[in-house]
Amino acid sequence: MESTFDILNEEIPILDIITILFIEDDPITGIALVLLLKMVTDDKIIKISLILLIIVLSHV
Repeated sequence: MESTFDILNEEIPILDIITILFIEDDPITGIALVLLLKMVTDDKIIKISLILLIIVLSHV
């Protein structure tokens, strides 16, 4: 029996938490952005890219 481990399934919730914590001004905005990203796409790579983009843009 093969065991498959998808690292992306483990990293997305961690990135969601980091996104909420990094948007310091209003954590509700971070939660709304994370929920919006979950509704928009099912592709894991796109989700991770958009979450990282939010983190970067929140510090600019």
